[in-house]
Amino acid sequence: MSYVVIGGFIQKQQKESDSTSTAPTATTPVSNTSSTDTFTSDQVATHDTTTDCWLIINDKVYSVGKFLGEHPGGASTITPYCGKEATRAFDTQDRGPRAGHSSRASQMLADYLVGSMKSN
Repeated sequence: MSYVVIGGFIQKQQKESDSTSTAPTATTPVSNTSSTDTFTSDQVATHDTTTDCWLIINDKVYSVGKFLGEHPGGASTITPYCGKEATRAFDTQDRGPRAGHSSRASQMLADYLVGSMKSN
């Protein structure tokens, strides 16, 4: 078994002798940064497009550009926050304190984590 990176995802490939199917299976998004990297607000602000969208949620930085097309609420609910602080929007879905995201959505954030905010 081997692993390759295709389209930003680590994919597991089995040797032909291991299985009749050689199709890779997507597992976890990867990035060029590590989750221990720290960023300033100015650095995050440079990632403000639909293809390169970083969000700050609870002092952590997430790269969600590849997720925009999959978001159940549509990309347009996220894009105003690209390159910006988005904690309140994530916690409330811009509808009030009891309208936050599901626990599954909170768990999914880990897949897009690129680092945290620098302390002042």
